Parts: sequence; structure tokens; C-alpha cells
Amino acid sequence: MLAAAVAKTAGVNLKVVLAGGTAEESLTGSYDAARKIGSLAQMSGTDRMTIIATPDDLYLSGLSDFKGKTMHLQIAKLDTKSPLAMFADVLTPLTLLTGVKDVSLTAPGSFTGTLDLTKAQGTTSGSRKFLDYVRSAAAARADTVKFTASVNEQGYLAEFDATLPDIDDGKDGEYDLKFSDFGSPVTITKPTGSKVVEAPAAMYSQQ
Repeated sequence: MLAAAVAKTAGVNLKVVLAGGTAEESLTGSYDAARKIGSLAQMSGTDRMTIIATPDDLYLSGLSDFKGKTMHLQIAKLDTKSPLAMFADVLTPLTLLTGVKDVSLTAPGSFTGTLDLTKAQGTTSGSRKFLDYVRSAAAARADTVKFTASVNEQGYLAEFDATLPDIDDGKDGEYDLKFSDFGSPVTITKPTGSKVVEAPAAMYSQQ
């Protein structure tokens, strides 16, 4: 049932909420399945960072340091330890769940289990870079990552939470993401025009 939900969720438009440590750090966004483009934006704060992720590129905007410009980065060139890798693919639960080591049904539609990140497979630059980042942080614990997941009555993956080893400045961190509005109209376009500039080299390696 969980594997079927992963496959079904991968092919539809949806809305997403990625929980942060505080409300200001939480991100909301959506995924355009036809274009394979996702977006995330901070929910509050004076600087509201917006991220648009295509299969191969990241576009960052909204920070005062950018002075109205949109920074373009090639995902494949990101340093393995760059935290930007965490936002390179809004469908990361679907990638992580390709590495299920064991899983149990705890209630109708509710699952708990263990992931082996070394077995997970990414199909885009974004999903592969995300895996590189979390594997690097987890090191020897990459094959014992605990997770919970829920599948809604329509068979879509609705919620995913994993405890990622050493992901938060050397401490374990919760990666909690919710999907909703499956199949709803979503149109996301890749930024173009004079406001899009190439990101400086330092942005590829910042930690």
C-alpha cells in the first residue's frame, strides 16, 4: 500500500508544507506535475525566501541581500554539504521511501519503519543531491533512519516524517512534510528575464 501511494503521488499536482523549527522557518509550496517544477516559500518574516526547483536547477529570490534579483544555481554543482540541497526537490519523501528497509502498518493508512539511505534512488539532479546531503550527514547511521508515513483514503501519501541523523548542526533533526490538494490546478513556471542572474560561486559551497 505504501509503495502504491508513492507511485500514485508522484504523478499529480499537489500542495506541500515543510515544517521548520519555528513558524517562520516553515515553508509552504506546491508541485506542478506536468512541468515537474516545485516551489517553496517561507510562511512569514521580513525576508521571505522563495525557492523554485526544476529537475536540474534552483532559483532563489525574496532575500534582501539579493536586491530584487533571482539567483540561479545548477543543482549538480552544489557542494555535497550545502544545506540548499534540502530544498532541491519538493518530493523528497518519495525519493527517501525508495530505500525502505522495513515497514509496519500501525493503523489503517499509518506506517512506521526504517530507511536505508544507501539504497534510496534519486531520478533527478535535485533528488540525488538531496540524498548525497543526508547520506553525508548520517554517515554510518544512514541505514537506520526511522520514519512514519500516512496514506489518505484516496491512496495518496499525505504525511511523512523522518529523523535524519546529524542533519541539524551535528544533531538529529525531524524532516516533517505534508502533502495535500492532490490533483488541484497548479501552474509553476521557471523564472526568466533580466532579474535572473547566475549565483556567485560562494552560494554553491555555503554551509
